[in-house]
Amino acid sequence: MCSVVLAMALVPAMAVAARKPVEDSGSGCLQNLSVTGGFSSGKQFLASTDHEGLGYAEVFAKTVAAIEAEGMVGIYPNERTGYIAAENPVTGGGGATVPLRTTVRRQDDGSVRVEVRFSTKGGQMTSNKAVGAGMCKIADAASL
Repeated sequence: MCSVVLAMALVPAMAVAARKPVEDSGSGCLQNLSVTGGFSSGKQFLASTDHEGLGYAEVFAKTVAAIEAEGMVGIYPNERTGYIAAENPVTGGGGATVPLRTTVRRQDDGSVRVEVRFSTKGGQMTSNKAVGAGMCKIADAASL
């Protein structure tokens, strides 16, 4: 996953970037991005996008394809439950991975919501902007 793999690079300069606010790309997904935690405890990211006028199966398939295209490993999709588990390889991490968890759910209004969760471990530096952009690329994939 280009943007998230790059974001996970353990580079001291990224610590400064992590404090910058995330800018909205206009997709709406970044407006829903939440970031909790910090360097010592690890960070938890959550982003979501609602897709209108698309069927559940189509949104699910396009979301899985986007996760694959981003270079995730150990991808386990379950269309029945709407849950997609994947792992992001950590650049310079000696084979370590961090989890990416995605859910695809039908909403009461007929839309389909894609929620993407990503977590880093304590001591890993990352850019909120780069991680958010990578997560929103996955969350937005069904409407692109």
